[in-house]
Amino acid sequence: MSWQQEPKKWLLVASARRIPKSGGCGYGLARMRSRDMKVTTSRLPARRAVCPTGLVLTLFMALSACVGPSWSETDYQEKVANTAEAARSAVQTARLVVQAAEEGKAPRPYTARALSDAETALDSVATHIGAVQPPTAGSTALRSKVTSLLTDCRTALADLRIAAREGRYGELARLAEPLPRLAARLKRLEELRPT
Repeated sequence: MSWQQEPKKWLLVASARRIPKSGGCGYGLARMRSRDMKVTTSRLPARRAVCPTGLVLTLFMALSACVGPSWSETDYQEKVANTAEAARSAVQTARLVVQAAEEGKAPRPYTARALSDAETALDSVATHIGAVQPPTAGSTALRSKVTSLLTDCRTALADLRIAAREGRYGELARLAEPLPRLAARLKRLEELRPT
């Protein structure tokens, strides 16, 4: 059978499209005919759509697994070391951006955006470690030390971002002075990583 023998049948097959069916997880089938368009809402047994409720539950479970308790002091030290490494990366990025801006190698809009991105990355890291439950009293003391250091880093990067956004590029070098000391303190925390 060819399209020339039965043109209407071929038109129906070629123009069938899947469209969402309102109010549910199934799909309807739109069929174009030569004179009108007819929509039927039959279930498609071969392919089923995922219900929005299932997606929400899956997403919730995946996100809740991202942050959890730390079961041992060694595990907590590993998390602190990873946090310090990521935070130091954000601090070093800010240092490089300020240095490039001083040398005239970074445009002002780029400088402001890069400093904002470094601050956002640091905020994410700080939020993550703040949500981890320390397992022991020694870990609680370490948590206090880490959160205090991360607060200092966040303050320094926020000051840089604000100055860049306000166009005070001449102050960036002065505001970046604490960054090498903060990076060195973060490096010491990285060394807590168990071997």
